[in-house]
Amino acid sequence: MNQMVDTVKLLLTVRGPLGLRGDQFVPSVRDLVGGSSYGKATLNPSPAYGKAGRYMPRLTLYKRPLKRGFSYTLAVEFSAPKLLFGNNFSELTDQDFKPLLAALATKLYELTGRRFAKQRLASAAISVWHPSKNIILDPTACQTVFSAIAKLDVSRMYDVQRTDFRDGHALHIHCNSVDLVFYDKLSDLRKAKVSGKRAIEKDSLVQLGLLEAIKRPAFEVLRYELRLVGKASIKRTYPNFEAWTFEDLFKARLCRDALLRRWQKLTASVDLLALDVKQPYELLQNYLKENPKATPQAAMAATAGLLVANQAGIAALRSTLDAHYGVQAWYRIKPLLQSPQGHRFKHFQQIENVLKEFAPISANALKNIANN
Repeated sequence: MNQMVDTVKLLLTVRGPLGLRGDQFVPSVRDLVGGSSYGKATLNPSPAYGKAGRYMPRLTLYKRPLKRGFSYTLAVEFSAPKLLFGNNFSELTDQDFKPLLAALATKLYELTGRRFAKQRLASAAISVWHPSKNIILDPTACQTVFSAIAKLDVSRMYDVQRTDFRDGHALHIHCNSVDLVFYDKLSDLRKAKVSGKRAIEKDSLVQLGLLEAIKRPAFEVLRYELRLVGKASIKRTYPNFEAWTFEDLFKARLCRDALLRRWQKLTASVDLLALDVKQPYELLQNYLKENPKATPQAAMAATAGLLVANQAGIAALRSTLDAHYGVQAWYRIKPLLQSPQGHRFKHFQQIENVLKEFAPISANALKNIANN
């Protein structure tokens, strides 16, 4: 079975800052020595790593005063699939845990000059955990899903703080306990190529090369993430643990169940059969789905013609066109007036089925699909 967790933040207790190579931290870890106040030093890997196709974790060293002395915690934040595969189109499995620990230990040694035992990393506490899934859908499917979810009264299901609906390519529902994020991964990667600030996903520099292999795919990749930030949120989602360590949570079943449970709660009030009502936007999307090679003019003409025909009838539409443009106009318009089937319901069914099966996909598989 597949497991897809993306962003992870581990918390590692360290004896003191001087055991770490501090030249890449800002400020230097040496500045945390002495004094009596809180402090922190961060290490954001140089863009040179990304340009070289190498993904590295982000590090933050926290200093907190105690009654006697100080405590030091090294927070290690990374995208698990990017760290192991160099991209997060490829998804992890349970069997990837040991290779992931080995890769993380190697990169931490390179950044800090300190060796962290793999078992210590496995038993580290977690403060950020993002179960995620990539779902292959038909072209334009992402927009139909986003627009349908955006119309829901999400506040009836979650304590919603705000909802961001960005340019038809992403939907972010901010809640008190969790964040639900949906976005079109290929569209987001294209935005990252123009400017990393415009993209939902950060650290995409290492995977921009995939755009060359997946230029004009006959599919979209819907990304669904459950973003758990803070120990309290993680504990509420996974209540049956005592320590909530990296090793505890790195289980396919746990990621699948959390994603599926939230999806079913989100869509429980959706009248799926009513998703394909013959309104302008829905008609246009369904027409494009069945006529992917249609010109913009033909697509808009078909949508307008179907709307008028639904309201006034075919006879009234033909009579109006004959009166204004002559009898030949009707024969040019008539082939466009084939009412498309509904597809939104199918998309929602497909997403739920993929979440239930939780089968892995990989960047190589997407390349093969795009080239066939």
